[in-house]
Amino acid sequence: MNEVVTQQVFRGSRMHENKTLDGEESVDLGHYWRAVRRAKWGILLITLVSLLIGVMVARTAEPAFKATAKILADPQPPKANDDGRSISASLVLLFYQTQYEIINSRILAGIVVDKLGLVERFKQSDAYKDRDPSSKPMSDAELRIVMAAKIQDNLSVSGGRQSQIINISYVSSDPVQAAAIVNTLSEAYIQYGLESRLGELKNTELWLSEQSAQLKAALYASEVKLSQFRSQQGLVDTEQQQSLANSQLQSLNGELIRAQTRLSSAEEQYLLVKDVKVNSPELYSLGPVLQNAAASGLVIERARLEQRVNELFERYGEKHPKMIAARAELKSATEILAAEVNKIVENIEKDYQLAKVQVSNIEKLIDKSRNDIQELQSDNFSLVSLEREVENNRRIYENFQISLLEASGNSEYNASNITIIDSATVPLKPFKPNIKLIIMLSVITGLIVGIAMALLLDAFNKTFKTPDNIEDNLHLPTLGITPLVKKKKNIAKPEMQYLDDSLSPFSESVNTIRTGLLFSNIDKPPKTLLITSSEGGEGKSTLAINLAVAFSNIGKTLLLEVDLRKPSIAKCFDIPFNQGLTDLIMGASLEENVLHKINNEKLSIMPCGTIIRNPIELLSSRKFEEVLATLNEHFEYIVLDGPPTIPVSDACILANKVDGVIFVSKAEETKISIAKEAVSRLQKLNANVIGAVLTAADPKKMSYYGEHFHTAEYYGVTPKKGDEPKPEAAI
Repeated sequence: MNEVVTQQVFRGSRMHENKTLDGEESVDLGHYWRAVRRAKWGILLITLVSLLIGVMVARTAEPAFKATAKILADPQPPKANDDGRSISASLVLLFYQTQYEIINSRILAGIVVDKLGLVERFKQSDAYKDRDPSSKPMSDAELRIVMAAKIQDNLSVSGGRQSQIINISYVSSDPVQAAAIVNTLSEAYIQYGLESRLGELKNTELWLSEQSAQLKAALYASEVKLSQFRSQQGLVDTEQQQSLANSQLQSLNGELIRAQTRLSSAEEQYLLVKDVKVNSPELYSLGPVLQNAAASGLVIERARLEQRVNELFERYGEKHPKMIAARAELKSATEILAAEVNKIVENIEKDYQLAKVQVSNIEKLIDKSRNDIQELQSDNFSLVSLEREVENNRRIYENFQISLLEASGNSEYNASNITIIDSATVPLKPFKPNIKLIIMLSVITGLIVGIAMALLLDAFNKTFKTPDNIEDNLHLPTLGITPLVKKKKNIAKPEMQYLDDSLSPFSESVNTIRTGLLFSNIDKPPKTLLITSSEGGEGKSTLAINLAVAFSNIGKTLLLEVDLRKPSIAKCFDIPFNQGLTDLIMGASLEENVLHKINNEKLSIMPCGTIIRNPIELLSSRKFEEVLATLNEHFEYIVLDGPPTIPVSDACILANKVDGVIFVSKAEETKISIAKEAVSRLQKLNANVIGAVLTAADPKKMSYYGEHFHTAEYYGVTPKKGDEPKPEAAI
C-alpha cells in the first residue's frame, strides 16, 4: 500500500461542500460529476452494450427506399376570366390540409392499385403462392382494399405552408415500385381534382339554366300584368311624378332650415333687448347698436361730449357759459342717440316677428307637400308595386344570365391548378436504416442510461464514503481513516500493517488517529479506549490491533480483547487463547499466561480467554471493573477490542467503563441508518464517543468525492534495517 488519503480531522475546521457561506443549501454539480466518474466503467459498459444493440439493429433491418415527387398546388382555382380576387390566409391553410387528406385518401390509393395492377402482381408473387392452403383466399376486392391501405400507411405528404409546393413521398423495399407509386398517385391526384372541379361546374351550369328559364317566364308575366294595369287605370309612369314631388319637398325643407336659422338669430337679438328699459344706458353696449354705423358714431360722440363736460366742470364749474353750452350739446346728442337706438330696437322686434311668420308659412307648405305625396303614393301604390316587381324580376334574371355565361365559360376551361414540378425518380440509396444515426443514438442512449443508473445508484447508496459523510450524519469528528489494503504478495495482512512497516501509509494513518486521540483532551488524554462498530466485519479489530501497536511506541500499552462472543486477536497473533480476560475475571492471576508481550515488550495482548455462556453478566460485574482498574495501574494505554453495538449490548455496557469510545464504520459498506442507531444507543448511555474512523477506504474512490480527498505517497527516506533507534530510546 503506497498511498494515503489526507483529510481534516475536526468537523469545525471545514466548510461543507453542499452549503454556501451563509448556510443556505446549494446545488453541488460537482457531486453529480464525481458520481459519474466513479461509475465510468459501468457507464462505458452500458454504452458498449447499447452500441452493439444498435449495430445489430442496423445490420438486421430491411433496407427501405424513399421516392419523392414535388407538385405545385395553387389555392386559387383556374378560371377563364381572372377577376383578381384572392382568398384569405385561413382558407389557404384549410385548402392545403384538405389536399393532404385527398392525396392520402383511399380512393386515390385504389386508383393507383388499379393502374399499376398491384393485385395481379401480388397474386403472382411467392408470398401469395406460399400462403396456407387451408386458409380462405381473399377476393380481388379485398386484396385491393389491403393494397390501398398499405399505400396509405407508407405514404407521407408535407409542405404547402411556407410555399405552394407539396412533397409526396412513398417508402418501399422496392425502389422501382416506390417511384412508380408516387408518380401514378401524382397523376391520379391531378386528374381527380380536374374531374371534381369540372363536374361541379357542369352541375352549376345545369342548375343556372333551369333557374334562368323560370326567371325569364316570371319576368314576362310581371311585365304583361303591369301593362294591363296601366291600360285599365289610365296611369303613367310614377317615377317622374314622384321625383318632382320629392324635389319640391326637398326645396321646401331647405327654405325651412334657412328660415329657422334667421328666426334663431332674430330671437337672440330680440331676447337681448326685450328686458332692457327704454333709454337705458345698457342699450348702448348691445351688439346690434354697436354694429349700426350711425348709432356707433353717436355713442362715440356722446362719450366725447361727456368727457368735455367733465373737463369744463373741473376747470370752470357748473355756471360757466362754456359749461352750459357743453351740457346743452351733450343733451342734444343723447336725445339723438336715444332716438336712433329706439329705431334699432323696433327693427329687431319687427325682424323677429317676420322670421316667425316665414317659418310658419314654410311649415304649412311642407305639410301640404307631404299630404300631396301621400295622396300620390296612395293612388299609385298598386302601380308602384307592379313596377317594382318587374324591376326585381329583371335584375334577378340578368344576374342569373351573367352567372350562366361565366359557368359555361369555366366549364369549357379545363386547366388544372395542380402541376407536377419534379416527378419521382428511382432512389439509388436506401432511405433507412440510417446506420450513422442509429449508432449515434445508441451511443447517446447508452450514455444517458448509464449516467442515469450511476446517479440512481449514488442516490440509493446510503453508506459512508468519506469522512465528511460521517461528520454530516453521525455528528462526530472524524479522527482519521485506515486505507484499504489489497491482497498482494509480500504485503502483510491489514492487522499486521503497523508491525510490518511503521512508515507505511497505513501506519501513518494510524498515527494520525493516535494524534487525534491524544489531542482530543490535552490536559487528560484518554487511557482506556473502546473500539466498536455498528455490526461485525467493519474493521474494528484491525484498527484496535494497529492502534495498540502505535500507542506502544509512546508508552506501555495493553491490547485487551473484550469481544467475548467472537474473538479474533489470538488467531491473528498465533497465540494461545485458552487463557485470557475471562479467566482473569474468574480468579486467575496476571502471571498465569493471560498476557502475551510482543513488539519489544512494549505491547501486551490479553485475548478473550475461555468462551463463556453469559458474557454480558461478566462484563457488567464489579469483578470486571476491578480487573480493568488493576490493568489500568500496570499500563499507560489500554485499547479494548469490543463487540459490535447493534447485534449485542456488550459494547453499551463497556462504553461507560472506559475513558473514550472510537466508533468504526467501513467505507462503502456500513449503512448510515444502522450507524446512526448504534451511535444513538451509545450516546443515550452517556458514553464518551470521542470520534469516528472510516476503515478500508480506497484512496482512488475517495478522490472522486472531492478534491480535498487527495492521495499522496509517503514523504521521507525509508531508513535501512539496523539504523533504527533502540526500542528503549523510542518515544
